[in-house]
Amino acid sequence: MPRRVLTIIILALLVTGGGCRTPYPCDRSDRVNADVQSRFGHSIGNGGGLETGTIPPGVVVEDGLTSDEVVALTLWNNAAYHELLAQLDVSAAQLYDAGLITDPQFSILFPLGPKQFELTAFQAIDALWLRPVRERAAELDLCQLSEQMVQNGLNTIRDVRVAHANLLLAQERAELTREARTLRDEIADLADKRLAAGDISELEANTTRIEALQAAAVAAGAEQDVLLAQQRLRGLLGVSVEARDLVAANDSPAGIPTEQLDTLVETAFAMRPDLRAAEIRYAAATERVEVAASRFMTLDAIFDANGSGTSGFEAGPGVRMTLPIFNGNDGGIAIAEAQAEQAVRQFSTIRDQIDLDVRTAFTQLQQATEQRQLTDQKILPALATAEELSRRNYENGGVPYFLVLQTTTQFVDAKLRRADASANIRRAVAELERSVGRKVELQETATSDEPMILPLDPETPSDADAESTTQPEVEAEPVKDAPELPQPEARAPLRRRISESVERARF
Repeated sequence: MPRRVLTIIILALLVTGGGCRTPYPCDRSDRVNADVQSRFGHSIGNGGGLETGTIPPGVVVEDGLTSDEVVALTLWNNAAYHELLAQLDVSAAQLYDAGLITDPQFSILFPLGPKQFELTAFQAIDALWLRPVRERAAELDLCQLSEQMVQNGLNTIRDVRVAHANLLLAQERAELTREARTLRDEIADLADKRLAAGDISELEANTTRIEALQAAAVAAGAEQDVLLAQQRLRGLLGVSVEARDLVAANDSPAGIPTEQLDTLVETAFAMRPDLRAAEIRYAAATERVEVAASRFMTLDAIFDANGSGTSGFEAGPGVRMTLPIFNGNDGGIAIAEAQAEQAVRQFSTIRDQIDLDVRTAFTQLQQATEQRQLTDQKILPALATAEELSRRNYENGGVPYFLVLQTTTQFVDAKLRRADASANIRRAVAELERSVGRKVELQETATSDEPMILPLDPETPSDADAESTTQPEVEAEPVKDAPELPQPEARAPLRRRISESVERARF
């Protein structure tokens, strides 16, 4: 084979092979870590791999875990979340693959018998102009996935904070049931003394003993509820700590948000990563419309050589193409257009869901705060007085036992409702911060005798209060070269605009 032919083949391999490889994209987990840390102040660990999870700096398990500490532990070790983060490596590899040029194909026929030597090389040319568009689409996919990983982090934070609130509630319930058991035991002992003195009947004394036994059974069940809540929290934390060693520290939230509801909704629109991911998903879909439109035909460069032509060894270039007569990738274009339209509708759906999430969580926080304040200021003081008076009067023989039982039960039930309200506040705060996309500043609740009434749809603050209620503006980070997302009124001509871009790309 002449040296000229070998030189051409080697140059073709160099051009189409390693000379056009793109550098492997950087690790996007660093950006996800920075984004989550800027929102909640905690870093993402390495997940421990196959090893047992570790304790991040600043977290002490032995003195009781606060809400912030369980968040730090979860982001550091939670296996499920770190499994999701591994998808970033897959998407980064897809971006790397999108930048690679298709390898050439060779067809060689060996000169055996009367057959002459033939060599044909094929190289896809259309991949050269499709490569930048494919890279842009893959890069947008990676950006979209990064935003979704931040949202998954917010969901994980919400879940572990709810689990912490449930454990704290179980601990408070266990403490209250132990207190109720002690009260019932005291009443039963008092009933035995009055029975011995002949003040009450055997039936009434047996009633107090039965109530004491039932209180003991309830207390035992509450202890099991604590263990179950500890197991659930341990599963989210991902650390090798015995469940019984996990104790939730009481770090009750201060109260209502300092920001008004409408401000929180607007902040959520700017901060929620899943809404940002939907916007980037639309941008990637429009890039794929361009890719589909550019694939209306295939074009290959050909190099052909044979060993015994009329003038000896012959070689020459050529092309191979498809004629876009029957197909023209119209099906692929239609699919890409439909996916772009779906991305627009998905953006609107997520935006509506964010509005609902914020308003629902705010309302739940309002209701729980009002209930706890009413219980603290009015119900508990009145029932505590009534319970003490009934016990004293029963001891002196002034009231029957059922009145003592009624007031005691009401007092314990009010404490349980107060614990439920506190847990609801913690859950609502966790859900509200997840809905907004960052931590929410809380303020102390009012201490007046009247229950606090929070405005569900607050009015615009007056000029006199504007200076004290001004909130910093929050702007979303723009996507590089991302097309503008069409508004609802502009969606009707979306297919027509995409079709026009397809025609421009084709011709």
